[in-house]
Amino acid sequence: MESNRNDLWAAARLASIQPAWSPDLARGRALLDTRLDARRRAWGWFAVPAASAICALVLANPSARGFAQDLWYRFVLNRVDVVRLDLSKAPLHTHVTTNGLEQDVSNLQEAEEIAGFLPNLPSPAVLSGNPALTVTGPISIEQTIQVSEIESALTRAGVFDVQVPEEWNGLQLHTKIGPIVIANYPGDVQIQQEQPMELSMPSGFPLQEFAEVIFESMGTPRWKADAMARRFADHPAWLLDIPPDEVVNLHELKLSNGPAFRMDEYDPSGAMKRATVIRCTDERIYSVSSPNGELNTKIAGDLP
Repeated sequence: MESNRNDLWAAARLASIQPAWSPDLARGRALLDTRLDARRRAWGWFAVPAASAICALVLANPSARGFAQDLWYRFVLNRVDVVRLDLSKAPLHTHVTTNGLEQDVSNLQEAEEIAGFLPNLPSPAVLSGNPALTVTGPISIEQTIQVSEIESALTRAGVFDVQVPEEWNGLQLHTKIGPIVIANYPGDVQIQQEQPMELSMPSGFPLQEFAEVIFESMGTPRWKADAMARRFADHPAWLLDIPPDEVVNLHELKLSNGPAFRMDEYDPSGAMKRATVIRCTDERIYSVSSPNGELNTKIAGDLP
């Protein structure tokens, strides 16, 4: 998938996801780009299909020699990890479909009816005002591995001694993202939340080997690609990609309700433009964004 650096990133699949709507790539791409364009207000984590292809490969059996396309692992990811890469460069063929849902709602109950879960909002003591609520998604992503494209990417990256297994060719990975509830408050404060992403993959796919190849194909040095692949295989997560030329500082946070991390984004002059706190629970992924990092931290600490 082509990733828009002006988007909301932040960045988490036993049956293949079968959308109940007719696939419409042009409409899906347009709707997705509409949401991604909002990164001028916040970073996000729900539209990372380039990364989700790597995230999909997490219950793999490295010793398997074949991959049965009629046998699928299905699971969820509710952890976010950050990598200093531009995952739009991942050599994977991506097809995005959506049911076209992007709807403004008037209250939490209406949002629940559409999204399938009751959104959580901070207490008025932490953040006052009435938010404008929008529900977007779900988004279905199908990614096909094409060995020739991976080999070409490796060549462009100057890697000539990696053999890409031919049996990977044509394998498909599936991701379901959302629905996502977005709450926009006065003062340019935005809270996004969704349930964990659904991921599915063919049985018996070697996660660590594949992840290392993909990282190397994007120009990551082998020693670092190996370390990243090992970490990813040991602790699978949604990957939130931050391209190396983006001026962003990362801070780990220990909130009273659990760990989180904050990303501070700066303009070329060194002034902070925006901060985003991302916090994950077993049932929810939150992204809280505003120009005020301390306020974001308080809001994230108040959400259940």
